[in-house]
Amino acid sequence: MMKEILFIIIALVPVAYANDQSLFPGSATNDKRYIVDDESFEKNAGAQVEQLTREGRLVDYSELARKAPKSHPDIPVSPVFANPLTPIELAPALRHSTVAIGLRYQEPHSRKWRFMIGATGFAIAPEILSTALHVMTIDPEMMREAQAVAITEDGRVLPITEIIAASDRSDTCLIRVPGLDIPSLPLRAGVLPGEQVWCMSHPDGFAYMFTSGQVARISRDRLDEKHQSALHVEVTAEYCPGSSGGAVTDAAGNVIAQVSSINNYDGFTSGDGKAITGIVSARTCTAAEEVLALTTAGVNEPIPVPTPAPLSKKRSPKPGATVQASPRRGKG
Repeated sequence: MMKEILFIIIALVPVAYANDQSLFPGSATNDKRYIVDDESFEKNAGAQVEQLTREGRLVDYSELARKAPKSHPDIPVSPVFANPLTPIELAPALRHSTVAIGLRYQEPHSRKWRFMIGATGFAIAPEILSTALHVMTIDPEMMREAQAVAITEDGRVLPITEIIAASDRSDTCLIRVPGLDIPSLPLRAGVLPGEQVWCMSHPDGFAYMFTSGQVARISRDRLDEKHQSALHVEVTAEYCPGSSGGAVTDAAGNVIAQVSSINNYDGFTSGDGKAITGIVSARTCTAAEEVLALTTAGVNEPIPVPTPAPLSKKRSPKPGATVQASPRRGKG
């Protein structure tokens, strides 16, 4: 069994690249479809991140963790949508409410700073996003320090300045993005196995990928013996590294779960000693009930603050590689 973190590492050479037609080449030919150029999308974001860095507007992950409040307030959320949409209608509705999460991170050994689009988030209230908690914590094998931004579908880049609420047990958190003004998605509890679902995320750097499937099962799982179990939803909708924190919705656009991890079962040995090969992927999502719990006043769980890896002369992993999960959790 192999558990994969749904982060991706992509090297970026800073390039001053920023206009709508470079991000959406269809606009130059009067094509009304949303057509994204992934390379331009990331380069444009990287250039804006460098400007935000010069202005001192980015906040270190270690500071976000230190300043995270011990409790969180009530956060009003949108009422559940009642009317189902067609997939063609649902795709833009989810895109309008979804951001890419970009990370400016410092390599653990060289201390060089790089940029990547490595995760996903979605709006649940004005200036508030939901995403997976592991997206907002330092992985010492990948980085010594990091800063995060939200990138909208039209290429705007806004700093993430605060972790409002967090649950390490369920791998979810709510984060503040001042100035973010995109539509909020409702959260819906009680999804059932067999329901059709859709996912909007950024797998492997492919911005705004829209996939579909169904709920495979509802489950409970514990991070370790020190934690209580969390409610999960397994789905067949496809996603991969880069999808962490993405919304999984019903046909009306209500969030029923949030992308967390992929568990790959890639073979085993049968009773007669023969090797059985094949891959089965269990796509595990944090249930909407766990996200809803963070919108009701309560106590925050401590945010993990790992000790950064010591400097050494070892060669850093090549950017672009998928990162294996740590023993803590298979992450999305």
